[in-house]
Amino acid sequence: MGKIDILSIAKEAQIHKQKDSTVVDATIGMFYDDEKKLIINDVKEAYYNIDLFETFKYGATDGGNLFVNNAIDWVLSNKKEMIQSKYKLTGLATPGGSGALSVIFNSYGHVNDKVLVSNLRWRYEYFTSAAKKLIHEHNMFLGDAFDLASFEKELAYLCRIQETVIVVINDPCQNPTGYQLSESEWKKIVSILNKFNNNHIILVYDLAYFDYDPRGYEEARRTFEYFMSLAPHTEVLISFSASKSFAMYGVRLGGLIGLHHNESQYNYFEKNAYEDALGKWSTAPSVGVNIFNQLVNKKDSYLVTLNRLTNTLKVRGDIFIKEAKEANLAIYPYRGGFFVLVKSEKPVLDFEKLKEQGIYLIPMDEGLRIALCGITTDEVYGLAKRIKTIINKM
Repeated sequence: MGKIDILSIAKEAQIHKQKDSTVVDATIGMFYDDEKKLIINDVKEAYYNIDLFETFKYGATDGGNLFVNNAIDWVLSNKKEMIQSKYKLTGLATPGGSGALSVIFNSYGHVNDKVLVSNLRWRYEYFTSAAKKLIHEHNMFLGDAFDLASFEKELAYLCRIQETVIVVINDPCQNPTGYQLSESEWKKIVSILNKFNNNHIILVYDLAYFDYDPRGYEEARRTFEYFMSLAPHTEVLISFSASKSFAMYGVRLGGLIGLHHNESQYNYFEKNAYEDALGKWSTAPSVGVNIFNQLVNKKDSYLVTLNRLTNTLKVRGDIFIKEAKEANLAIYPYRGGFFVLVKSEKPVLDFEKLKEQGIYLIPMDEGLRIALCGITTDEVYGLAKRIKTIINKM
C-alpha cells in the first residue's frame, strides 16, 4: 500500500461530521475529552501568560538552558539521578517529536543506510527518505508478544552490512497498535543490542505517547532503568513530544535528549545534531518553549490533569477491547494509549466500506487504525460491532 495522507482523510471526516453529527471521526491523534474539548485549561492559562518580548525575539537553537533542563527533568523525572550516574546528557528543542526524529536521521549514519523499524509503525519513512536512508523491517508480533527472534535476526543482518545501525522503538502506547513492551521484553531487547559490540547502534526511543501510559507518569519512566545495562556501543536518543503531552499539537514542540556513554558521543551530538537543527529551523519554536517552561513549574497541578486524560483513554480502551472480543473483531495487542489497530487483509477496501457508513478510520498496511483519543466514550460503545458487521459485508 502506498503512503496514506492522514491529514487529508481527517479533513474529509471533519467536513462530513459537520453535516452529519452521527459520523465517527477516529482519524487523527489529538485528544478530545468527552465534551469534545481539545484545549486544556492549564495550557490555555500558560499561553495567555506568555512573555511577548521573550517570545518575539530570536531564541536559542537548542531552546535555551532552561528548556533543556526542564525537558530532561520532565522526561526522566525520578530516574534522572540514576541516568546521570551512567550517561552524559544533552538536549535540544525541536518542532514536535517529528523534528527530533528528523535531526537523528540526518545526523547519524550514512546515506543509503537502512534503519530498523517494526512492520507495524508510524510513518518514519517520510523522515528516513528526507535523510536519504532506507527502511528495513522486523516483524513486530509473534502471537500476542513482541517478536524478539525477528528483531534479533534483522538487527544481525544490518550489523553485517553497515557500521552504524539506527534502531527505532516506539513505546509505550505504540502508534498504531497501543502495544506496550513488558519488562521481560525490554530486558531481552537490551541483551540483544549488547551482543553487537562491533557496531555503533543508535537506539531511537520514540516515547511520543508515554505520558498517556495507563500505568501512570512515574511508572512510565521505569524503562530508563533498563538502559543502565546498555553497553557503550549503544547510544540512546530520546524523541519527546511536548505537543502531545500537553495537547498543543499545532504549536509544534518536542525535544531530543541524548544519553551518551563518553565524551566522543557527547561532542558528536553537540556539533552535528545542533548544526542540523540550526540548518533546518535556526531557532527553537519560542511559543511552545515558553508554555512548556511555565507548565513544568506547575508539574504537580498538571499531572492531575494528565492523569484525568489518561484515565479517560483507559476507559475508552477497556470498552473497545471488551466489545471487540464480544464481536469477534480481530485486533492487535493493545495495552493503552491513543490508538488501536484492527486487523484487515484489505485495509483500503475496508476503509471505503466504513467511510460509506460514516465511520472514518486510517488504513494502514496491515489494518485499520482507530484513534480512541479523538472520539468520545459514548462513540466507543457499539463501534467494534459496527466495524465487524460492515467489513464482513461482501
